[in-house]
Amino acid sequence: MEISIKLQGAVAAISPKSYLGGDNFYKFRNCIAGSKFEPATRSNTLSLAKLPGVVSALQSAGFAVTMDGALTRIVQREIASNVKSVDAAKTRTQETDARLASKGMKLYPFQREGIEWLSTRTGALLADDMGLGKTVQIAVSLPEGVAAIVVCPAVAKGGWQREIAKWRPELKITVLSGRGSFRWPSAGEIVVINYDILPDIAGASAPANIALIADEAHALKSGKTARGSKFLALSKAIQAANGRVWLATATPMLNRPQELWSVLNMGGIASEAFGSWSGFCAAFNGYKGKYGMEWGRPNTETVATALRRVSLRRTKTTVLPDLPVKTWQTIEIETDSKTLKTCDKIVAYLAEKGVDLKKATIDDLAPLFLQMSAARAALAASKIEAMSEIVESYEEQSEPLVVFSAHRAPIDFFIGREGWAVITGDTSPESRTEIENRFQAGELKGVACTIKAGGVAITLTKASNALFVDLEWTPALNSQAEDRVCRIGQTRGVVITTLISNHLLDQRISELLANKRELINSSVEAANVVSTNHAAVPQIDFEALNAPAVVATTPEARKSPRNGRLAQNAAETWAHNALVMLAANDPDRAGSKNDIGFNGTDTTFGHSLAQQVSYGLSDKQWGFAIKICRKYWRQVGECPELGVNDGTPVSRHI
Repeated sequence: MEISIKLQGAVAAISPKSYLGGDNFYKFRNCIAGSKFEPATRSNTLSLAKLPGVVSALQSAGFAVTMDGALTRIVQREIASNVKSVDAAKTRTQETDARLASKGMKLYPFQREGIEWLSTRTGALLADDMGLGKTVQIAVSLPEGVAAIVVCPAVAKGGWQREIAKWRPELKITVLSGRGSFRWPSAGEIVVINYDILPDIAGASAPANIALIADEAHALKSGKTARGSKFLALSKAIQAANGRVWLATATPMLNRPQELWSVLNMGGIASEAFGSWSGFCAAFNGYKGKYGMEWGRPNTETVATALRRVSLRRTKTTVLPDLPVKTWQTIEIETDSKTLKTCDKIVAYLAEKGVDLKKATIDDLAPLFLQMSAARAALAASKIEAMSEIVESYEEQSEPLVVFSAHRAPIDFFIGREGWAVITGDTSPESRTEIENRFQAGELKGVACTIKAGGVAITLTKASNALFVDLEWTPALNSQAEDRVCRIGQTRGVVITTLISNHLLDQRISELLANKRELINSSVEAANVVSTNHAAVPQIDFEALNAPAVVATTPEARKSPRNGRLAQNAAETWAHNALVMLAANDPDRAGSKNDIGFNGTDTTFGHSLAQQVSYGLSDKQWGFAIKICRKYWRQVGECPELGVNDGTPVSRHI
């Protein structure tokens, strides 16, 4: 099973040398996911930056790979760059641990691994379990002198300011507020902006080498929203300017599979993971139904393999066994007659429509949104009395407690209650921080939060008990809220208690939420990395590539079939690699003015030379190649001095 990889312009062309049937074909397709099939050449093309990972995957799957000599050098260069990035990341982690040792703080081993992995990625999803320090890993992963943009919910801006100051004090952090406040960061600066005030930069270009971070990236679950379209435009501009885009969320799929595709697409890694939208649909057994996409049970192994190509996910139980795990319990409570009648009306209406509540799905209930919302609000309010009794028992034992509810009524109950603080969508970021600090310092008996407002960007580990009066429709939001209590810093086992009414409607809703949680467990959760040996640098057996040398060794060998020749000296070898690199960085042929790749004047001739260089250039063409590439010395490095072969020295750059 031999696979040939050749340089085709600014991309790599991958094709089997013989027929692959059955399992071998599917193994091959999995290894080259993210490539694009070209019918004219019957090969798959791939960007050069992604080539090392594909070569490593093909060799690991048992394929024999042969490759152009030019490509071998490119892969070696990419590997060397990754090694350099990892070494720099290791140095930063050591410096961070040394600086914070006096405060009793240090990075966990799995966090060091995450930092090394992130440092080699231009596009990535960090999907660690909530509470495992994704912010810390991203902060330390950023290279020295970085210019970065963090996009996050408004309530998380203060958290980023604190974490950067703690873990990367040498970086300047600027928090932006208000529409129209956006600006590009300078070197050594991190600009923090919330999703709601993102600018619309569609069609604009970005400075080179910007790092874009999307925190709580599940907020980008739809590309059709203003938020999603603005972020996608910003992401594409930064990718085009040779920047990096990192996504951070423990819940990349909140409800439906298409949300996962949208999140990955925001970082430019959806195709790298699944190959195409059709490949994604196949992995999730999706098809176009009467009312849009319908989804079956996902192929767990296929989804997990795809996600591991672009994401890193670790759970508390696998990387931090000493962190207390959660236990769950439910308390069934009596419901007042008025609320029971409200719920009975919903059940009767469903029966009229031919829907059996015991067998109903979320989609069956969706058309009854208003009625369901009214019933759920009534159910939440009916639980306040039972909630009050439970809260009093915790107060009597001086045991801190966090109360969550999807609805406001149970949370408003705590307004003005002695020793309690309330977090809702109306709470300012400054007040949230104050409440968090007071609770963690033991100054409060408890905190009551709406799930959406209190489920992100806050740590409440002073409590080891959380009480859910009712739940959000989205299971991931409930899990996020749970992990405000169960995260690093927790020293006790965490108990999650949920109140459920004795009416069938509330019980069925709980079952449906459990089913939705199971869908996520069988897909995103399956991508969990159990061991802490997630390789940051692809492992490649270069000796097995059987690739020809780039520089010819004899006059006869230097002649190409088209009377051109390969490189004969250091300057021509440099020009060869420079042409390939510049062409790879200029996929739009100077469409964007971003100082990356060829400029508008050189792009046509430069790409032409790049396409021919692996087969050989004439003496005159080599002269032009050197002259052109010397203009771009800041991108490709300085040209070596020409030696006796040419006779005339060349200055390093112009």
